[in-house]
Amino acid sequence: MRYIRKKFPRRYRGGGKKRRWAVWLVLAVIVIAVFCERAISGVSPELIEEAARGYVLECISEAVDAEMEEDKGPFVNVEKGSEGQVSLVSADQERLNSLRAGVLERLSHSLKGRATVYVPVGSLTGVGLFNGRGFPVPVKLQLEGSAIVEFSTEFTGAGMNQTCHRLVMTVRARAYSPSKRFETSVETETTTVLAETMVVGEVPKMNLQQ
Repeated sequence: MRYIRKKFPRRYRGGGKKRRWAVWLVLAVIVIAVFCERAISGVSPELIEEAARGYVLECISEAVDAEMEEDKGPFVNVEKGSEGQVSLVSADQERLNSLRAGVLERLSHSLKGRATVYVPVGSLTGVGLFNGRGFPVPVKLQLEGSAIVEFSTEFTGAGMNQTCHRLVMTVRARAYSPSKRFETSVETETTTVLAETMVVGEVPKMNLQQ
């Protein structure tokens, strides 16, 4: 009796190896997920606080950048005397109020509700050598936050008989996560220079109504 050996097309060969690799890949993903879940359960409050602070700062930066992109100013009006010297610097209240409202509106959405912060996987091992290293592991937080926006002026010396005037916006934000698992509270602020005016001679009057 003669046996006929069937030949399968090349595309059907090696299917077993591919399946084994797929199984190993799935198992590796499961092991990593279990490790991250257990490690996150024991993550320190300081680590969560630092991650939350980074998230809040990112929210502020995005809100300010977006509003500044829509209105680049100028945010001050400069009046000069008969000899060309700066005599009065006044803020554009309409623009400043619009900027404040826009930033606060954006932050009212980003600082409330479910948020995702990231912790380096090395920081979850408890080993100092790996702290701050590795791929980011997402941590879910339920945030409640608020913010305030204030404007102020600064005068700094800029050389002989010269003064630099700056209009500065300060954004202060605080956020709180009431979660029993990841309870944390952070407060931070950023400053942005909205306008700079170089003055030669006597320091001019400044009109900045809040």
